[in-house]
Amino acid sequence: MTQSSIATIGKEPARRAAAHSAVGHKYRPEIDGLRAVAVLPVILFHAGFELFGGGYVGVDVFFVISGYLITSIILRERETGSFSLASFYERRARRILPALFLIMLLCLVPAWWLMLPGELENFGASLIATSAFASNILFWQTSGYFDGATELKPLLHTWSLGIEEQFYLGFPLLVAFLARWKGSLFFACILAAIGSLFLSVYLTPIYPGASFYLLPTRAWELLAGSLLAMGGVAFAQERLPQPGREILGWLGMLGILLPIFFYDENTAFPGTAAIAPVLGTALIIAVGDEKGLLGRVLTLRPLLWIGAISYSAYLWHQPVFAFVRLLWDEVDDLTWLGLAAFSIGMAHLSWRYIEAPFRSRRNFTRGQIFAFSAAGSLFFIAVGGALFLAKGVPQRFDADVRSLLEPEKSAIESCPLAEDGLYRCELGIGDREPEIVLLGDSHAYAIADELDRELTETGRSGVLLYTSCHPIPGFYTDDFAAGVAREESCQRENLAMLRAATQSSIEGIIVAIRWTPRLYPMGDAIQSVGFDNGEGGVERDLPHRTNLAVEGTGRPSVEVAAKSDVLAAYLTKLAEEKPVAVLYPVPEVGWQPNRLNLRRIAADGVPLQTISTSSARFRERNRAAISALDSVVHPNIRRVRPSDLFCDTVLEGRCVVQYGGVLYYYDDDHVSNHGARPLVSRLLAELPTGGVE
Repeated sequence: MTQSSIATIGKEPARRAAAHSAVGHKYRPEIDGLRAVAVLPVILFHAGFELFGGGYVGVDVFFVISGYLITSIILRERETGSFSLASFYERRARRILPALFLIMLLCLVPAWWLMLPGELENFGASLIATSAFASNILFWQTSGYFDGATELKPLLHTWSLGIEEQFYLGFPLLVAFLARWKGSLFFACILAAIGSLFLSVYLTPIYPGASFYLLPTRAWELLAGSLLAMGGVAFAQERLPQPGREILGWLGMLGILLPIFFYDENTAFPGTAAIAPVLGTALIIAVGDEKGLLGRVLTLRPLLWIGAISYSAYLWHQPVFAFVRLLWDEVDDLTWLGLAAFSIGMAHLSWRYIEAPFRSRRNFTRGQIFAFSAAGSLFFIAVGGALFLAKGVPQRFDADVRSLLEPEKSAIESCPLAEDGLYRCELGIGDREPEIVLLGDSHAYAIADELDRELTETGRSGVLLYTSCHPIPGFYTDDFAAGVAREESCQRENLAMLRAATQSSIEGIIVAIRWTPRLYPMGDAIQSVGFDNGEGGVERDLPHRTNLAVEGTGRPSVEVAAKSDVLAAYLTKLAEEKPVAVLYPVPEVGWQPNRLNLRRIAADGVPLQTISTSSARFRERNRAAISALDSVVHPNIRRVRPSDLFCDTVLEGRCVVQYGGVLYYYDDDHVSNHGARPLVSRLLAELPTGGVE
């Protein structure tokens, strides 16, 4: 960095002080330092550093700061009679949109080059949602914040902007309405904050995605800052002695730092877990100043610099990280640190040449800002709409390679709720009782299309059945295992599924489950949920859930014997009623094979000829699951082993993923329709072809 750049940054606190003076609000440099404390853990968390597993709480710190600063400005302008909605939204536009539009514009080229059609379609939707400040709603509907797939979304981080702008659509109106009644605004905000917090605590365990992404469960964090502006800071500064304020400030810092280092993606968040960082931030804002030790630490020049550019740093890091992940499966820690530094460097340039000029009324009038905002929003809505309606523009690629980028897969990914908690999809020819039943999880959905096609061609009928519970009755994931009511409801749903699967018209049952992750852990044999192929392909999008089997005593257990017993009881119960074809573990991939093809096309213009993984790795990974299935003995159980088709056939020692211009998978563990076709044929060959045996 040049001396002039350092000098420019050094003047930033003075500039901010002048700006705040213009609206009658004292500049507090320690809050800029607090911004740095917030943004750095977010960046390092998204870079994948385990030490910063709770770095996402930095966003909560930003929410409190935002609520405090903006409410302070609104109240001061109300007192002086200078407040107007036009000037408020002008400030928000100057602050938010220029840098945001720059990032969105710069994302277009790498997105076009590096994204698969489905991903580019979703990116188009995110352009629309971000322009409308509704990306939090979009990401709530389409993914979880901690899902591995979200790492590949360049605009994922704009969910927090959505929450803030939704809050500020109504908050100034609330201030204007209640300001005439002394004290009413304060009590209304307290009630709203309490209600929002209780809603967050209630919803987080049962609807974690909604609680994480939506305004009603996050509003209390912004309102905490608002309450500070309505008297909390004044009370602390006037009533508390300096030593007491210093102690409370450091306790507040602990409230932020401890979650950063001790929370992770498995922490139920926000809920009660968000109280510590929010309360910690509120304490620092309430008692902080430049005189104490904490204030002097927070006003160190490097922290002030990062705090000044924190918004741009927040905007830059996620797209940089997402596109790097689209390019490479493995990136070492040193490279991630370099990318974080690059993001901060670009943030400085963005702040200096985009943010700062647009904030100045000398450079752009209110009318120009509003025109720029409207034009930019319409542009990105139009571009996003075009990408979305064109389904990611698969025409970017030659027709002969599209099947290697978007392989044909089952259209059946969920079924309508029928009754008794049972979900049901009709297969084959309709208007008659089913003859074949398909049970399982997403590995059952993956073969459902081909089963539907083959049943239709042979004039037969079938049904896909599942419940909201674990696909192996008697099993529970650790997030549900402790609930007696949950166990009772699953027992009822599983009994309903058993009755439907064994009705008189049924000739045979197919069970297709992703056995190894569903049994995890199994002693030393299954040590991870996701698959690592040992060649750079590591599965990242599978939730980390411990599976427990409920023994005869009614106690949840992770013991191998208990799980084997419950699994055997389930399959035996089915086999006592009907012939059962069990689909053994499908060899996992680790890589996203279509992404490997896209990278090769981007580099060389042609896809890969062959993709394969180690068959020894497959056997070791699935040893415990295969052993558990092999131990279930009943004459009505028939076994279909996908490894007989994919492993050690055309390539010795390898399991084939793609060969001869055909891709047999559509992601890292689900077969495409090409891969499902021979599996379905073998499964049906093991079952009666007419009449019950």
